[in-house]
Amino acid sequence: MQGQDLYLTSIGAYLPPVFSTERAVAEGLVKPDWVADGQLTGVRVAGDEPAPEMAVRAVRQLFERSGDEPAAVDLIIYASVWHQGPDGWGPQSYVQRAIGGDALAVELRHGCTGGFSAMQLASGYLRGNPAHTSALIVGAENFGTAMIDRWSTTGQGMLVGDGASAVLLSKNRGFAKLLWADSIAVPELEEMHRSGEPLFPPGATTGRQLDFSDRNRLFLQSGGMEKMRPLLAKAHHELYLSWTGATGLSIDDVTYFGYMNTSLEVIEKRLLPLIGLPPERTTWEIGRDIGHLGISDQLVALDRLLADGSLKPGDHYLMNGLGPGMTVAGALVEILDVPGWVAR
Repeated sequence: MQGQDLYLTSIGAYLPPVFSTERAVAEGLVKPDWVADGQLTGVRVAGDEPAPEMAVRAVRQLFERSGDEPAAVDLIIYASVWHQGPDGWGPQSYVQRAIGGDALAVELRHGCTGGFSAMQLASGYLRGNPAHTSALIVGAENFGTAMIDRWSTTGQGMLVGDGASAVLLSKNRGFAKLLWADSIAVPELEEMHRSGEPLFPPGATTGRQLDFSDRNRLFLQSGGMEKMRPLLAKAHHELYLSWTGATGLSIDDVTYFGYMNTSLEVIEKRLLPLIGLPPERTTWEIGRDIGHLGISDQLVALDRLLADGSLKPGDHYLMNGLGPGMTVAGALVEILDVPGWVAR
């Protein structure tokens, strides 16, 4: 998706307190080598605060910053990864009740690339409806349940954190322009995130703990590595051709690259060789005490980069993520103005 007519008018972020990896190692919650020799310093832990309530916090900050009327939003997309509340209930309606209005509100489940998918869907919705102006994209997670171990479930070099993010996509000029968003599907690798697990009954109904590291291990042992690397490399290359072709920009034009919160070692070995950027132009440092937040890593990092002045008018922020399916996805924004909430 190429975009020359849609803007980011505001963002919001909410992060609970830090639970240090030093404490986690001391309490036997995580293996020392899984925190990448000190590269990962902590994760955010929300305790018993529900994910939808954190989402509302991020959304309220977004509207406090923008001054827009929340009830005037034309679309709400709530992108989630983990369980949000009671089965048969929708967290998008919880957010909508908090802000008001009667817009179409939906929950989107597309793994850790759900934020990018939401941008694509929201863009099409706004462009296809002349009377509609803005779409709210929000996501939140609290992984603190017995069915997941935040310290080990994703494997070595990545820990799971709690938090929320929100972005307002609009036809009206904002602090940044959405230049591009796209996703590349790699369905040949869908088995990677279910290997060794039955399709029925669903694990959530039997109390079976989610363990991606074990599933991935089984997948790789069955020969998955031989096809995974070339397929993912091809998908990343296709994504590169997508954004460079749509925008006319190159990697030299990228000021910062936002990726999922993981260790420097993982980024240096698996990602940076594919994109050709040095670590200091990535957001890995920001995520060291946050953990992987599902869909929110890249937007929380954008919030931080704006707040500390690292991104200025004329800069470009490239975001990228990977999710079950598998899917490789990303978005590129151009910073137009210093946001008012930063300038104040």
